[in-house]
Amino acid sequence: MTNFKAFLVFSFIANQAFFTKVDGEKSLVPALYVFGDSGFDNGNNNNLNTIAKVNTYPYGIDFNNQSTGRFTNGKTYADLIAIKLRLPLPPPYLGLLEIDGNQVTTGINYASGACGILNDSRVGECLSLDKQIEYFTSTVTNDLPKFFGRKDNMRHHLSKSIYLIGIGSNDYSLNYFKNESVKPEEFADFLLEQLSRKIKTLYDLGARKFVVGSVNQLGCSPRQFCNETMNQIVKPYPEKLQTKTQHLQKQLPGSIFISTNSFNFFNEIKNDPKKYGFKNISKPCYEEGISLCANRKEYYFWDKHGHTTEAALKIYADESFSGSKLCFPMNIKKLALAYLR
Repeated sequence: MTNFKAFLVFSFIANQAFFTKVDGEKSLVPALYVFGDSGFDNGNNNNLNTIAKVNTYPYGIDFNNQSTGRFTNGKTYADLIAIKLRLPLPPPYLGLLEIDGNQVTTGINYASGACGILNDSRVGECLSLDKQIEYFTSTVTNDLPKFFGRKDNMRHHLSKSIYLIGIGSNDYSLNYFKNESVKPEEFADFLLEQLSRKIKTLYDLGARKFVVGSVNQLGCSPRQFCNETMNQIVKPYPEKLQTKTQHLQKQLPGSIFISTNSFNFFNEIKNDPKKYGFKNISKPCYEEGISLCANRKEYYFWDKHGHTTEAALKIYADESFSGSKLCFPMNIKKLALAYLR
């Protein structure tokens, strides 16, 4: 057998007692726990003192025309992955009532816009990755035991669930670009080391299946398309992420890591936008006080801040869930079905 097959054995006799049903179909995993920035935030920032909140029209125009706090016109990448896993959309942690905390066993979203891996990468009040993990720790120690009772049941739930992590862009845009005091390679190494330490905390709490996203091409945005100098500064992070996650997998017994390289995959879209249905990949669909595009499916960018449309996010979700170009060493569907030895 290959090393990949030797490490992973696919389970065909899963304990279905810990899996939910959505539209009559059993979920592929018990839960999806989400950590990240504005790319994943689905309403946490609504409850914080920050200008980085989007609970106003036309944000959410394609999410039942509800401005929930998602930084796009419709569903987020995390939402789309949850649907593919046949799970309910994970609710924002800060939107939960205290009495409901122990009832959410299919996942929670801790992501917060304008925050980063580093505590000082922020705009106003937000949930740094440390704070997000602190809240997840509370979920594990205070809420989940009320539902699962036996520690073995909760351990099973945590180990079979997927932990989706997408954060790091603000550590460049709100931190490094304002004070380039070290070489890009050194900053990437520092960021990844900090991220690794925080991931180990999740592992110690029971997490085993991880999906870790890279930083995008920050030089390509509606404000500048494309600043390759900025892209070259960011590039070491996605280049090193794959090696770092595979090192973590070897270091943490029983864990499985996927890294996603959206930095590289964006080149596929940039080089042939029509193939992916886009007529415009440089200008935003929505410009505050100016205009809102007629066909949001034809635009890659949603707003001037570089947040993408649901149409773009769907491409990334489809490819990372069942494709072969975006994820290493397997896609998310294979990770969901993988049996931990």
